[in-house]
Amino acid sequence: MKFYIDGPLHGGEGIYSLVAETGELLAQHYCSHAGYARGDLEANRPARQAEWLAEFGAYEVLVVPAGDMTREELHRRNEAYHLGELAAEATRGNGG
Repeated sequence: MKFYIDGPLHGGEGIYSLVAETGELLAQHYCSHAGYARGDLEANRPARQAEWLAEFGAYEVLVVPAGDMTREELHRRNEAYHLGELAAEATRGNGG
């Protein structure tokens, strides 16, 4: 499983996100610089690491763009994941 760090294009102060390759948003944090994002989102968070290892198995953390994953593709996957969750909630709410 791959997790991707996404944040401000300028790499400075702002909100950074950790998103799984499935599009699931795992964490967000306001960082003063891109250099702190990995630690703030994952590396310095042993409870999160344990939770994600149990849920996803082994994972690696990359910064977008990475390989074939662009910011646009990551955002598309996140939107699709979110819409899928909304559809599932609507189905459950309608007795489905």
